[in-house]
Amino acid sequence: MDLDDGGTIPQRARQRFLRGMWEIVDEHGPGPTYVRGDAARERLEALGASADDLRAYARLVAYEALHSALYFLDDPADDDPGPGWALVETVGGELTGRLVQGLYEDLDPDR
Repeated sequence: MDLDDGGTIPQRARQRFLRGMWEIVDEHGPGPTYVRGDAARERLEALGASADDLRAYARLVAYEALHSALYFLDDPADDDPGPGWALVETVGGELTGRLVQGLYEDLDPDR
């Protein structure tokens, strides 16, 4: 599909956003995600890591990825002049005209 076909699906914006999300995931190591992750979990359990420790570490990684994703939502900083995106507030399915920004600022890592 041509990314500039003018259709109803904003392909260029989708591609740009997903590329940014994968860059966040890739900061934590190469894929394939589930195959490598399951193998790593099994090795760590064999070395004596508790399930609670593994969950705590997984939560830390999830927090870091969420923070990065929310920051990227506001500022992709990828020098791509293509289309962007915005998270906007709605009430009853109607746009209020207010942008939802800075969500990463309200994440508390000690929650």
